[in-house]
Amino acid sequence: MAMAPHRVLIAYGSSSESTQGIAEEIAAALREDGFDTELRPAAEIVSVGPYDAVVLGGELRGGRWHREARRFARRHAAQLRSRAVWFFSNGPGSADASASGGADAPPVRGAIRAMDRTGARGHLTIGGPAGRLPRVPFTRSTAPGDFSADHREVSRVRDWAHHIANEVSDS
Repeated sequence: MAMAPHRVLIAYGSSSESTQGIAEEIAAALREDGFDTELRPAAEIVSVGPYDAVVLGGELRGGRWHREARRFARRHAAQLRSRAVWFFSNGPGSADASASGGADAPPVRGAIRAMDRTGARGHLTIGGPAGRLPRVPFTRSTAPGDFSADHREVSRVRDWAHHIANEVSDS
């Protein structure tokens, strides 16, 4: 008997389309790897019970992780601790990340607290060259799958999502 695919929730807190676009790219990559994914704004999630894994994203504004992402992590912390969980942040990278050739910038304090609270396995900060993001990265154009973002950033997001797929499959 074939096993049902792992169910993965990709939730996001954002006041712009860019974080949703990143979440959509993660969902698409996980679907390619055979996962059943659901993509929703963090504020709409009532329970994480039906999911095997959760990816939570938050927009960065003024050095703070989006309020809805922080609230989601607090509200569902008990359930998240018993699941595979990853976080991402969408916002300007640090100068350290730019200097290291695009390596991941460390999460902001609110994301670190949420990671500690939920036992998250990892974090990815999505940023552009020199620590800056284009004004509207990862915004869908008229063609499906076509984003107005730096291709290197899209590749980083997809590689990270495939890494998550491997970890969930191995657990």
